[in-house]
Amino acid sequence: MFFLKLIATVALIFVTACHSSPKEQSIITEPDIIQGETDDKLPTQQVVDDVLQTAITPEILYLILTAETALQREQYNVALAAYLKVAKQVDNIKILEKTAKIALFLEDLDKTEEAVSLWLAVDSNNLTARKVALTVALNKKNEATAIEHLAVIFKLDPADFSELLLDIQQALKTEEEVAFSERLLNSLEIQYPQQATIFLSQSILAIRQQKLEQARKKIRQALDLQPKWKRAIDLEAELLLYSGKKAFKDKDYPQALVFFKKITHEKLKLNAEMGIISVLFKQKKLSEAENALIKLLTAYPKQKNRILLMQAEIENEQGNYQRAFDILTQGLNESPMNYEILYSRSLVAEKLDDLVTLEADLHKILQQDPNDAAALNALGYTLADKTTRYSEAEKYLTKALELQPDEAVIIDSYGWLKFKQGDLPAALKYLQQARDKMTGENEIVVHLAEVLWELNRKSKARELIEAEMQKTPNDTYLLEFKTRILDKE
Repeated sequence: MFFLKLIATVALIFVTACHSSPKEQSIITEPDIIQGETDDKLPTQQVVDDVLQTAITPEILYLILTAETALQREQYNVALAAYLKVAKQVDNIKILEKTAKIALFLEDLDKTEEAVSLWLAVDSNNLTARKVALTVALNKKNEATAIEHLAVIFKLDPADFSELLLDIQQALKTEEEVAFSERLLNSLEIQYPQQATIFLSQSILAIRQQKLEQARKKIRQALDLQPKWKRAIDLEAELLLYSGKKAFKDKDYPQALVFFKKITHEKLKLNAEMGIISVLFKQKKLSEAENALIKLLTAYPKQKNRILLMQAEIENEQGNYQRAFDILTQGLNESPMNYEILYSRSLVAEKLDDLVTLEADLHKILQQDPNDAAALNALGYTLADKTTRYSEAEKYLTKALELQPDEAVIIDSYGWLKFKQGDLPAALKYLQQARDKMTGENEIVVHLAEVLWELNRKSKARELIEAEMQKTPNDTYLLEFKTRILDKE
């Protein structure tokens, strides 16, 4: 049930039970979860004592004792059946509450609904009961009933109403739940047009659905109602940054620039500025990009390493490998064990055929963390590709593969090692597996084509390369293979 964890979040019933089924609980903790130890959760003996103070029949007393014994023996269904019979005959709030809690703990929606209905009939303004009833309505996708309970919760505690709406969005898992929440929020918007939380919740939901324009509109509506609401201000800034990154990824650089420039949030300003620089670089406005980076270094001296990494990346993408190497070396002079700089410089060193630096940098990383799969992979692949030290390469790649057996780039590296060792069937197996896991990675495609060519499956290799070149005709890996092999046939 998607709302059970939400119940725990709002301190409703079972702090632990929401995270595991009754069978998973220990003998010691299960009764406590149901009986409770706070003011909300009545101890077993107190329940019995309270009921004994009222006029009850021997049958009811027998049912209560049966239920409590069943709880101690972890026979929760037996306990629930007994307590339901009692709840139908005794208007005792604590009995009614406990019955509903047991039913919810067992994730039995029908019996929870039955128990909480009895509870609300006695105490219609009980906030906990309303939340339990809301839980049932949400899980049964009963929009009208959910709105009814939310209306009472709003009347009783508007702040709790707001937190519940936001928590619901975090608890959603399936597309069916998302669609239901969307319908629910649309109905609530009509009923409560001045509640900023509803618009914020709609924005969160729209982000999940990748409806970014709608998300931006809804967050604006929330801020129009509550201009100083920090939660909404933070989300809008994050949404703008995300929108800018997505536009950049989609190569819509003018739109990305618009989003990045709108960000004034202090915590995200540096990210926005770096986004702007990335756009300037892609637009070939290199002098502007370089000047902006220099300004960043002055404005954010504590972020020097991060800015240097970006400078190096820009130089690297332009093919200025030595310049990128020098920038990264400058960073290492001040932070000699910085992971990101070491790793980035090792990749640039490989392009400069500086294997000594590459090995030294990657070994420094592995000294700090011998299980760094990325470093193991980079070292193993380079040794396989650039040297004949295949046994060393296999040691590193085998370990990387053990750490991340489903990582396509590591599988590719291992397949390439097998190719270098002359084991073509194994190479084909691993490289095909790598390509299946990561389509669109042209280095993997070229490795696979190389093996197919060696296996005399030349038409398949040609077909593979030509298909990818239709998508990315200027890719350096594809062009190199075409020039080196295909054009010579």
